[in-house]
Amino acid sequence: MKRWAGLAVVLALAGCTTAVSGTAGPEPETPPSNLALVDPARTASVLTAVKTATEAVFSYDSTAVPAYEKALADNLTPGARDELAKLFAEVRKSAEPIKLVTRVIVSAAAEETPDKARVLTVLDQSSTRAGATSKGIASVLLATVREGDRWRIDKVEVNPAASPPAAEKPGAGDRVFARVRDSARDGALRAAEALLNVDPADPEGTYARYESVSTGPLLAQFRQDKAARLNQIRSGGAKASLAPNPATAVMEVVDDKASVLLFATTDVKDAAGQATKRYLPIVLRLQRLPEGWKAAGVESVQPLP
Repeated sequence: MKRWAGLAVVLALAGCTTAVSGTAGPEPETPPSNLALVDPARTASVLTAVKTATEAVFSYDSTAVPAYEKALADNLTPGARDELAKLFAEVRKSAEPIKLVTRVIVSAAAEETPDKARVLTVLDQSSTRAGATSKGIASVLLATVREGDRWRIDKVEVNPAASPPAAEKPGAGDRVFARVRDSARDGALRAAEALLNVDPADPEGTYARYESVSTGPLLAQFRQDKAARLNQIRSGGAKASLAPNPATAVMEVVDDKASVLLFATTDVKDAAGQATKRYLPIVLRLQRLPEGWKAAGVESVQPLP
């Protein structure tokens, strides 16, 4: 079973059949409600179109305002133009020339239908003003709509939280794959829940949760560093709590492996009681085992060179 999509060519999945009422025959192959990765070529096309639109509207050059206005008109719905106007208000008020260059680091389709898509995207942003350049990353969930042959951004959520789509119903053909895709997404959420919650009052329980959702290289690393990790949890004194509904999107499913892009917000309280928020775009590399999906690796999304 293989499905993946991104900014590259993707592969298709052979159809499957299931038994119906005790008879060995295929169910009607009605399509799943969420087509993300199910039609891999289409998903890749959507992601490419959204990447182009995103880089255009999240980049700004105060010396080329007409070109920026055209990019907004071409790539945003009227509602999204209002959202971008608010986000860019301070940038556009700058008395000094300013240039903001935005590039997509990674993206994945959380949901997709023939005319709509929700795309989780992590952006690399470089801003130059008064000869000084600063860099950073931002995570956004983009709701997009298809208008003719163009995909336009309809809604922008910065540092998003989003409940996962409804689970697909059982069935044949593409619905089999859709359920595997959704099970990988759910496995990533379970792994994030265990890996991103830290309780210094219960270091053994915190560490046990790490092991319970891990396999392969990640589990081996945890076991190798167990004493050091327990000491770090115990002595660090910081409690981390994962905020509800991390935004997730499956990037690929290849046989019994999957990659899931996840944006998490954690509430951190240090030993002195000082509270802060951490924003974590990560990629979870998953392995499907008989007992379910487990994390074989965790990668934080880094700025582009």
